[in-house]
Amino acid sequence: MANDHLADIARAGHGREAPAPEEKGFFKIIVHSFFVVPFLIAFLCVLLFTAVNLLTKEQHTAYDFLADVKTGGLTKRWQGAFELSRMLANPQFVPQDERFSSEMIDAFEHARYDDDDFNRNLLRQYLALAMGRTANPVFVKPLLAALKEEKQENLAALIYALGMLRQKEAAPALHAFLDDPKARIRSIAVAALGNIADKDSDAQLRKALLDPEPNVQWGAAVFLAKMGDAAGKMVLLNMLDRGYLAKFPEVDPEEQNNLILAAIDAAASLKDITLNERIEQLARRDPNIMVRSAALQIAQK
Repeated sequence: MANDHLADIARAGHGREAPAPEEKGFFKIIVHSFFVVPFLIAFLCVLLFTAVNLLTKEQHTAYDFLADVKTGGLTKRWQGAFELSRMLANPQFVPQDERFSSEMIDAFEHARYDDDDFNRNLLRQYLALAMGRTANPVFVKPLLAALKEEKQENLAALIYALGMLRQKEAAPALHAFLDDPKARIRSIAVAALGNIADKDSDAQLRKALLDPEPNVQWGAAVFLAKMGDAAGKMVLLNMLDRGYLAKFPEVDPEEQNNLILAAIDAAASLKDITLNERIEQLARRDPNIMVRSAALQIAQK
């Protein structure tokens, strides 16, 4: 039930036949060397080509991937946007000059007119995520403008990107998405507002505590607690209860652990007696060592 992340790329796999058993014997090795030696030379050439290709790929800059987005073929364009969004997750690779931000916005706007729906959607999604990962507030305006007319399938990426930028001016536009008919959009809107941490969003996040989707409730409770608001206390108590979480078959054990860890971290901001008692119980009895360790750290404070 974890959010996820956002536009999944289709993956294709391929199998390989098992090699034939190796023939033994010195004579056969000599006979086959006529074929083996050329093969080894070709194999080394392939290795060299692969190594050069990998080194070249590693040397790509954000501008290189942006050029792929602008001038590449149909597939290369969205792949360039994907690689760009992945690269910019590392702050040291984020260009700080105005030229880059201007070209990013230009590429984002032009992607709207791509003839292929699939390509257009992936471009808009990955470029939005790339903008968010720069932490540059200059991207708030184009993302907010896109929210007003963006296709439903791209909204999650835009909302998530605005949350990563953490600018309070974006919060009012995100409030409306807490009433979206899709639970996934509501959940991401809660996460974005929680990231922005604007006190003016308290009332909206409190309203989200009553959402019929548990994921939305959990996110609202966690982010309210991190802002010092205990309105989601009962939701946090539920999140700290494995018996409660076990009622959701779609929440696997690993996701249970992640939810409990998030609740422990959020509850620590409230210093509530009841929540602390539940955390102390987890420190003593929870079957997961990471949960016990996190709970013990809070209990000892």
